[in-house]
Amino acid sequence: MWSFPKAIFCLCLPLVGWLSACNETKSVTNFAWTVSDERASAELKDFCHNLTSRLEAGIMLGHKDALAYGSMWYNQPGRSDVKSVCGNYPAVVDWDLGGIESGSELNVDSIPFFRIRQYVEQVYRRNGVTILSWNPSLSFLLRKDSLQNVVRSVLSGNESRVEYEQYLDRVAVFLETLKNSDGRHIPVIVHLFHSPNLDWGMGHCSPEDYVRLWRMTVDYLRNKKNIHHVLYAYSMYGIVSEEEISQYYPGDRYVDIVGLNLYQDFESDESGSLYKQRLNMGLSAMSRFAEANKKLPALTDTGSKGVKISNFFSSILDPVISKYKISYVVFGPNMWNEEESYYIPIPGHPASEDFSKFAHSPHIITCEKADLM
Repeated sequence: MWSFPKAIFCLCLPLVGWLSACNETKSVTNFAWTVSDERASAELKDFCHNLTSRLEAGIMLGHKDALAYGSMWYNQPGRSDVKSVCGNYPAVVDWDLGGIESGSELNVDSIPFFRIRQYVEQVYRRNGVTILSWNPSLSFLLRKDSLQNVVRSVLSGNESRVEYEQYLDRVAVFLETLKNSDGRHIPVIVHLFHSPNLDWGMGHCSPEDYVRLWRMTVDYLRNKKNIHHVLYAYSMYGIVSEEEISQYYPGDRYVDIVGLNLYQDFESDESGSLYKQRLNMGLSAMSRFAEANKKLPALTDTGSKGVKISNFFSSILDPVISKYKISYVVFGPNMWNEEESYYIPIPGHPASEDFSKFAHSPHIITCEKADLM
């Protein structure tokens, strides 16, 4: 979740209690979060101020596709698996924009884009945060050529460049339509090109081409399409060092949030001890990098599929994340069509009480707490 010589726009908002890389506890430093868009809208500036305030209060709880579907249910207005267990909606909801680039009416999770637009407005009314994840590699990979060659073709400025810009035009149209009842743009986080260090998707790109494509994408949305109500999130999977993060980092002028992606693999880690160790190492490295580059840190993608450890949240996850000052944690989705695929336990599940305890912790922010800030 993003190397240019100097920051060009700074809100200069002091953050107190930033993570110390040398300590297990949160230390106190003065910190100015640098926002990458020098033409950031007034709404985006207010949004950043709110994120800064919440960073001081705790960690926002997030869930992918939380309002559209859940474990074995789909499109039931007002429902949320998080709410079913802990009594309130998540403070952060993450939606996948995959499919929008091809003009599809549905995203890759079978959610109509017009509904996602409605959900964004609902989350905004509750003072929640919307993340829009977009990874166009799936469309690229449908081609016979390698992703690396296609990306280089895009960057060279030929017909592939024209096609990619058409992708971005469709993304921009969607972003432009995200408005509140007063007709003002709703600020959102765009999570681009996940986990380039994995051997799928954008991981088939060289670091140099990944950075060039990222910068081209952001420049096009800002300068060609006049999109200035967006923060950009960059993330890596399972990193253990700042050097790993730097390898694909697009630069301070193109990134606002730096994140870690990490899931527990139950088959190879039944106790969760390896996940806990890797989570601690990853958050430590990511937090140091975020502080050095004046970016907002987050746990952008995590969880344990099927939540097979009944105290996963209170004994494995929380003892680690509570040591770090991070903006939010986003759990994987509860699938409506796969009974064993979920990351938030539903009522009656062995881990449901543990999750509820976690969600009601003083340092965890749900939508109810966010609404009071």
